[in-house]
Amino acid sequence: MMAKHVQESFNYLIISDLHLREAEKNPTGRLFYFDQEFADFLRHYRLFYVGARKWKLIIAGDLIDFLHIKERPKSDDKLLQGLALSLTDLKFFPGTEWQKSLWKLDHILSSHPQLLLALARFVAAGNEIYLLRGNHDQELFWPEVQDHFRLLVARHHPVDKSYLDMKVLARDRIHFVPWFYLEKDLLYVEHGHQYDPYCSNAHNLHPILPDNPQQLELTLSACTMRYFASRIQNIDPAAMENINSIPKYLLHLIRSNPGQVALMPLYYLEMVVRTLGKVRREDKARDSFVDQMEAKIREEIKAEHGLSDETLRAIARLGHSPLLRSRWETIKCFSLDLLAAGTVALMTSVSLSPTNSTLLGLEAAPAVTLLFLLALALLWKKRMGRFNDHHNLREIARTISETLGCRYVILGHSHDPDVHALSEAKDQWYFNVGTWLPSGDEGQFIYLQLLKETSGTSAHLMRWHR
Repeated sequence: MMAKHVQESFNYLIISDLHLREAEKNPTGRLFYFDQEFADFLRHYRLFYVGARKWKLIIAGDLIDFLHIKERPKSDDKLLQGLALSLTDLKFFPGTEWQKSLWKLDHILSSHPQLLLALARFVAAGNEIYLLRGNHDQELFWPEVQDHFRLLVARHHPVDKSYLDMKVLARDRIHFVPWFYLEKDLLYVEHGHQYDPYCSNAHNLHPILPDNPQQLELTLSACTMRYFASRIQNIDPAAMENINSIPKYLLHLIRSNPGQVALMPLYYLEMVVRTLGKVRREDKARDSFVDQMEAKIREEIKAEHGLSDETLRAIARLGHSPLLRSRWETIKCFSLDLLAAGTVALMTSVSLSPTNSTLLGLEAAPAVTLLFLLALALLWKKRMGRFNDHHNLREIARTISETLGCRYVILGHSHDPDVHALSEAKDQWYFNVGTWLPSGDEGQFIYLQLLKETSGTSAHLMRWHR
């Protein structure tokens, strides 16, 4: 369902990448528990208006982290009644069917009552909330999950609002956006994962599995987090969030607790096998139903914003094709080609014993093998560095700004706050609103404040301090 277009004039608050997790018993989740700071943030803006305008809070994706669940569901859980959990669901955590996604949302937000109350008070004061999907909360696609989010907010209603009144307010003022938020000529907001081949969806508007419409199609990054990273974080909950590099994280594990590193090859192997089983090449006949559903959503977006089909296609073309659409690219992502080449080189070097290599005139074979392995290691390091490389976002924002004529283009996803002039002559700017995740022991709490004043519109990238 498309968000209702409201003509009333608002000011804007834009945040992204809170990555809320279960926090009751999960030490990893405690890193994502900043309910007090978030409540203070919304309280301030709930009481502070500029030009008597209410606020639109735009959450640009990854509010909820559906990809990191430690606790397993109980057999008598009411939200999962009548639903059979697979062995994979029990080994890792429940999958992406709407009922399982609803359970995950309920389970995560049960750790964040103060945050839900802050959202309820914010909405009850006449403000609006718009939620975009990111690669960690793609499961907000399901209408049932969206409705449950509104229900959870309503259950945490302030004392001066009844539950029934709050249900109506949550229904009318909490909106879920399928692609981007747009205010014509002024503001464009998108999460940004579609410009990252590790996180992009083949069908971002309607991301179901064509041959199993009860499930969502996972991205490569979702597979690695589900089958590998979430298990590693149970070993060392803090390091993965504070070390933004796979080589650095692996080195941290070896240094901090080498005894547990023995499990990692087993985790890695299982992740590779499961992920390769999810590679799906483009198949027009198989994908036709999903393509039709996406076409309907595009028509709704076109009608709401007055955009042409070519304009939407121009923005969509900026996205990367998912790596899981190519078996070879997936193999390269997991460095299986480098492992195979290194294994062959080592076996060849061993087979050429000192006696045989002298007879064959290959005295330098060990040195050549060592240089070859070193070259493979350098190539592996270069590949791993691309996992968190988001330098393309500035140029993506520039193209979007030129295509739509927007003054401000705002993205998230990278976790790196950024301000960049796209055109100083036209006063067009790109902002990345970073994340609220902690860096070390300190939260970042980055957000964008955009004000409509008599002198004009102003935008400021800010950091919340209690």
